[in-house]
Amino acid sequence: IRLSDIAAALGISKATVSLAINNNPKVSEKTRQKVLKKIKELGYVYNRGAAGLSTGKSNTIGLAVHNLSNPYFTEVCSAVESVLSDKGRMPFLCNTHESLDLQKKFIEALIEHRADGLLLCPADQTTIDDLQPLFTRNLATVLIARDIEEAPLDFVGNDGRKALKLVSEHLIKLGHRRIAMIGGGQHTSVSISRRAGFLSALESHEIPLDESLVVDCETSPAGGEAAIVEVINSPDPPTAVVCFSDLIALGVLSGLHHRSYVPGKDMAVVGCDDIEEASRGYVQLTTARIQKSEIGKKSAEMLLERIAVPTLPPRRILLEPELIVRKTCGSRL
Repeated sequence: IRLSDIAAALGISKATVSLAINNNPKVSEKTRQKVLKKIKELGYVYNRGAAGLSTGKSNTIGLAVHNLSNPYFTEVCSAVESVLSDKGRMPFLCNTHESLDLQKKFIEALIEHRADGLLLCPADQTTIDDLQPLFTRNLATVLIARDIEEAPLDFVGNDGRKALKLVSEHLIKLGHRRIAMIGGGQHTSVSISRRAGFLSALESHEIPLDESLVVDCETSPAGGEAAIVEVINSPDPPTAVVCFSDLIALGVLSGLHHRSYVPGKDMAVVGCDDIEEASRGYVQLTTARIQKSEIGKKSAEMLLERIAVPTLPPRRILLEPELIVRKTCGSRL
């Protein structure tokens, strides 16, 4: 079955069929639906690869994140897919697992298959040099969540500094002065900004930093559970814990329960992200809400704009976090 067969069956031109398949606004919705119905009836499969050679467009978008098992990215990716599918675009997903090599191979594959653009949450320790193929081939790219210093690319993320400062200052207002921070590291823009927010809160209230209470760990519940053991067993344990993310906080809460600590009573705990599980009755985690769906939506919209007008100057969107108070901080026990 060829395009010409579809056109002949409907009594329209081959060009009209092609425009309808590609969601071109020059074709009415009524005609487009007729074309799609006939395609289904005849079993026609559109060869986008061949079409891409003639049009220079594939209608495909790459989407790479570093940890798809993180509920944060489930929301981001879902919002991205919704926007792209509404515009007739097909996202291809890569879970890089923080691998620079896998990220490189995905970028190379996108270029090879003539993808129209890339939405990228860079793997840990990505530098501007790692992104050179994007600049060489002029692949439209928007960075998500993690920024890359000096990269002339569009970016959509959250104000991580403000997020951690919000939850840290909430603990300080509740009377805590000895506060630990668990997780984050210092390898990405997110980890750097969130750590800076925690330190800023301490400094604003003239609370000295005890570096022994800053404990890095894997960004996972298992990482948080292991880290809280180290914190509890320290010579002078804190009264409160700020976690880099909700995933880490879930592990911290589990570790406290295993040692018969009551979160919010024996030790206050706060997180960051407000993933779905944070609001469950058995968790009730105080956290900073990150606009995850909005990050996905705006990044997809920005990429489509970049594809349409490649000469636009680089743009940045930094979304505001919100303090969400629940039981684990102790103020609602």
